[in-house]
Formats: sequence, C-alpha cells, structure tokens
Amino acid sequence: MKTSARIFKSILFIGVPLICGGVQADEPYPNQPIRLVVPFTPGSSSDVTARAIAQKISVPLGQPVIVENRPGANGGIGMQAVARSKPDGYTLVVGTGSSTVVPHIISKNVPFDLFRDFVPVATMANTPLLMTVTYDSPIKDVSELVTAAKKAPRTITYGNSAGLYRIAMEAVNYYAGIDMLGVPFKGPAQAATELLAGRLTVNPDALGAAAPMLEAKRTRALAILGSSRTPALPGVPTMQELGYKDFTFNGWLGILAPTGTPQPVVERLHQEIAKAVTSPEIHALYTRLGMDPTVLSPEAYGAEMKKDMERYSLVAQRAGIEKE
Repeated sequence: MKTSARIFKSILFIGVPLICGGVQADEPYPNQPIRLVVPFTPGSSSDVTARAIAQKISVPLGQPVIVENRPGANGGIGMQAVARSKPDGYTLVVGTGSSTVVPHIISKNVPFDLFRDFVPVATMANTPLLMTVTYDSPIKDVSELVTAAKKAPRTITYGNSAGLYRIAMEAVNYYAGIDMLGVPFKGPAQAATELLAGRLTVNPDALGAAAPMLEAKRTRALAILGSSRTPALPGVPTMQELGYKDFTFNGWLGILAPTGTPQPVVERLHQEIAKAVTSPEIHALYTRLGMDPTVLSPEAYGAEMKKDMERYSLVAQRAGIEKE
C-alpha cells in the first residue's frame, strides 16, 4: 500500500507541472508587452509611422507595443538584434528596402539573412521617392542634370544616405551614361542639410521627409523615382515618363518577425496592422507624410522582397557596384 501511495504521489507531482505548462501554452497571444524595433533614428519616417501603428494596434491587442530605436549600419544593428530574438511574437522589426534587401547586394558581411532569419508580417505603406535639388539650382530638370554630369564627370554629387537611394542613383548613372559621385551620409536628414548648404548637387529622398523643404520652396523635385506620379506633386514626372524604361524604385515600410514565430501569431498581427493602416487616423498621418497606405499579405510581402532582390541585384551588376 505504501508503495502504491508513493507511486500515486510521484505521478501527481509530475502531472502538476505538465498541467500548468499546458495552461501556459494555451494562454492567448499576446499576454505581455510587444517590442517593435525601428532600425533607424527617432523622427525618421520609419519611426513616425511605426509609433503611429504601434499605438493603434496596442488597443485591440490589449498590450502596449513599445517602439525601440536601434539605428546603425544602415539598419543592420536593429535587424540583427531581432533576428536573434525569441520567435514568440513579442519582438518585431520595421523593415525597409534599404535595411532588408539592399544590404545583401552592396555589403559583403551582412549580420542577418533576410529570407532565412525573418518571416514577413505585413507592409504598412509605400513611400514615393524623389530626386531633389535646391530651389535656386541652375539644374531645372533631369535632362539638364544629365547634360551637366556629362560635361564634368564626377563633379555632380548626390547624397548616398540609404542603400535604396544609392541603388536608384547608380541606376540613373547607368541608364543616362553619366558618372555622378555618391557622397555617403549616416542618414537622409544629414544629406538634406548638405544639399541646402550647397555641398551636394542632387539628393534622393522620401516625399514625406522632403515635403517641408519643397513647400517652403527651398528645394525642387526633378523627378519621381517610382513607377507613378504622386498626387502631392502632380507636375513632377516619373523617370519612366522621361524615357528611362522600367525605371522604378519605390520605398516601402513593413513589419517582420523572427523565423519560427507561430503562424497564428503572424496572422493575428497582420490582421491588426491591416485594420490600423486602413483607419482614418493613419490615413490622415500618411497624407501629411506623403505615403500611400498599402497592406500586403505575408506571402505577397515576401514575394515583393524577392522580386526587389533580383531587380536591384541586376542594377548593381550593370552599374558596377561592388560589395564592400
């Protein structure tokens, strides 16, 4: 009898944690705060968008979504930190073309593998990209830029403040048969400052970041780098309209999670992000930032990144961009 009692107690002792573990495993997601890493500086368009979306989705999720800025290495520091995080849905990262796709094209040592280390959750927005000059620049359009660059190779400078911007401007070099010189900067704000100071000839930038200077008539847009005109600047042509066939470089913002994040968690996050992006409050913000509300499914988001990888790799090959 004593032996039987001991066996029963042992079974009971082992069963208690198993039962408790089952209860913990069945707890609904989320049951603790979520961390959203922005691999860029505070105040950037990525940061502003992330904070607005984080605040919006925290209500239906019932948990705070805390934005954490981890800038550096063209987004590599923040991306690497999230890639190494536990894949439980409590650590996410904001991705852009410059921080996800382009590093694998222009860098030898990337501290993460985009398609191995991450699963796409949802896109949040598309961002029109522009080529800008100072308002009083003698260069009034793209043809004049090309003419000036042909007359004096490597004296026409552009701001290289993000990987996608560099790829786009090197595509201009290739298609126009010119040799503009890229000047590296840690971020777009620094490049914009140098443009205004007269130390850059032309600067690629996102519409949201460039808008205040455009409105104040301190800068002027030469062309849209994406595939279609933007309602915010209806008179500014696309590069395709100017004869640069298939020229399209669109900025986008999305959210990714570490590989291994449970599919139901990815789906729940996608649903809440999609609702947030289509809300009137986010639409109003996007209008001010010059962004287009765009939500792709995880599958479509992943396919878009793979397509960008192939296209940008070809641009880099044609333009002679070597990995550094």
